[in-house]
Amino acid sequence: MKIFKSLPLLLLTILLLLSTSSGAIAASTTEITPSVKAAFDLTAATADGPARVKLTSLYNDLSTLKLQYDQREEQIRILHYNNEQSLVVVRQQIKGIDLEAVTRLEASVKSSKQRYQPLFDQYSALNKRISIAKSLKDKTLNTVLRAQGDAMKILVQLARQEISDKQNQLNAAKKKRSQKIAEARKTLSGIESPQITIKSNKSVITSLNKRVSADWTDFKAAIRKQNLTLTTQSLAALVSGYRQIATHKQKIIELEQKISLVIANTKKQIS
Repeated sequence: MKIFKSLPLLLLTILLLLSTSSGAIAASTTEITPSVKAAFDLTAATADGPARVKLTSLYNDLSTLKLQYDQREEQIRILHYNNEQSLVVVRQQIKGIDLEAVTRLEASVKSSKQRYQPLFDQYSALNKRISIAKSLKDKTLNTVLRAQGDAMKILVQLARQEISDKQNQLNAAKKKRSQKIAEARKTLSGIESPQITIKSNKSVITSLNKRVSADWTDFKAAIRKQNLTLTTQSLAALVSGYRQIATHKQKIIELEQKISLVIANTKKQIS
């Protein structure tokens, strides 16, 4: 029974993990293991001086770029996660702009209407009595009721004016709130262009990762066979691919930072 009870929590945890990693790019399939290094060293040893220097230089470049790949991937993951969390907060803050003030004014209007409703009811009833007295042609009663009506009319006018003033304040507050919300959302919409460009860069990286994966397969086959030509070609292709990926990853980092700035400016505007 405990297993079944904990199942929804487990599913929720998995979904949260998936959503957290949604901004990440697929991890590189290139893993420079000790066995790969040993096979490369044996292959490089069969090359003459200049060729060996070139191979070693390419291999060192690959090792550096691979490390950079992982570091930038982690940086992107953190930036994206922080932006997603900040977006949740700022969107909630936008919804809450002047909400307390508007709610307070709405309550004040409602309270005034309720407080003066008995007066309005009495005034309405009195006008009906005046109308009846007029039809009965009772001058004395008509005079008394009209005097009461005139006195009450002043109170009713004052009450209606108070309600009208409060309603106007409420309407003005609502209009101001709507304007502030619109302005904040306009500022926040500045994240849309970077988000689109990020998707474009991620798409390119996905394609490059597939090419790098194929080049890595060729590289491992080449060092197993100690094929210098294929080793050099595949290694050069790997370095080229990783350099292109590094460029696109750096663009994504800058775009995520731009999104962070837009969110920060929106928060500042709200406050």
